[in-house]
Amino acid sequence: MKKILILVLIILGFMPFVIAQDVTFYVVKNDGTTTSHAMSTSSKIYYSDTQLFLDNNGTTVSYNLSELRKAYFTTQQSTEEVENQQLAIYPNPAKDVLNIKNLADNQEVTIYSINGSVIMKTIASGNAEINISELRPGMYVVSAGNLVSKFIKM
Repeated sequence: MKKILILVLIILGFMPFVIAQDVTFYVVKNDGTTTSHAMSTSSKIYYSDTQLFLDNNGTTVSYNLSELRKAYFTTQQSTEEVENQQLAIYPNPAKDVLNIKNLADNQEVTIYSINGSVIMKTIASGNAEINISELRPGMYVVSAGNLVSKFIKM
C-alpha cells in the first residue's frame, strides 16, 4: 500500500530548490498511468487531507491521494525521485515500536503527521527502535536526513 511521499519534501522546503531549473513534475497513479506537468517559477503544489493540487500558471489540477503511487521531479541536471529515497522501516503497520534500518551515526529522526506537523524528534544510529506507543492511530511520515517513508500506526 504505497502513498505519495513528496508531501513531506514540499513541506520541508524542497520545492524552491528545484524550481530554479527547468522542472517537470510527474504523478504516477496506482494503476501505473503517469502524468507530467512542466513547472514554472509561479507553480504551486499544495494538498489537503485527501487531495494533491498543482496550480500551474492559474490552471489547477487535483489528484486523489489514495490513488497515487508516487510523485517526483526531474530537472535537466538531475532526477529527484522521492520513492527511491525511502527509509527501510518495519513493521508497517506498527503498533508500539517502529524499527528503522541502517541509519547514519547520530541521525535525527523526525515523525510528521500526514498534515505535516512535527509529532516527534529523536536521535538514533544504525538499526533503531522508535517507541511510537503514544501516537494516535493513523498515517505518519518519518524522515532521517534526506530519506523519507510513510507508516501506519495501529
